[in-house]
Amino acid sequence: MASFKSILLIEDDPITIMVCERIIRMTGFAEQLTSVTNGQEAIDYLQELAKTDRNAMPDIIFLDINMPVMDGWEFLEQFHHIQPLFTTQPAVYVLSSTVDPEDYTRAESYGIVRRFVSKPLTREVLESIQ
Repeated sequence: MASFKSILLIEDDPITIMVCERIIRMTGFAEQLTSVTNGQEAIDYLQELAKTDRNAMPDIIFLDINMPVMDGWEFLEQFHHIQPLFTTQPAVYVLSSTVDPEDYTRAESYGIVRRFVSKPLTREVLESIQ
């Protein structure tokens, strides 16, 4: 299994956060995991991160769609303003429990989104990420 330096988890559900954190730590998938509870917190976090280290963009972002304050779609719309602040680009995986085919199609329309992953996050999903 690949091991990454850092992951940003954007998720508002405490149980899902706990499950994701546990599976990522148990598998050694990443050295560092940061969790925020909505898209606005993620934008703020990334802007602050860019001020201190332009090379510190997380390797992977796991992004929920339905969240308060700023949802996953709004985050993706704002994210293109953040990308130029960093020297590297992350792989974004939409992590959601939706069954709406339009959500899958919409996620695929964003070039930065690698894949749509159904909750819960599993070892098998992590093993498939290179």
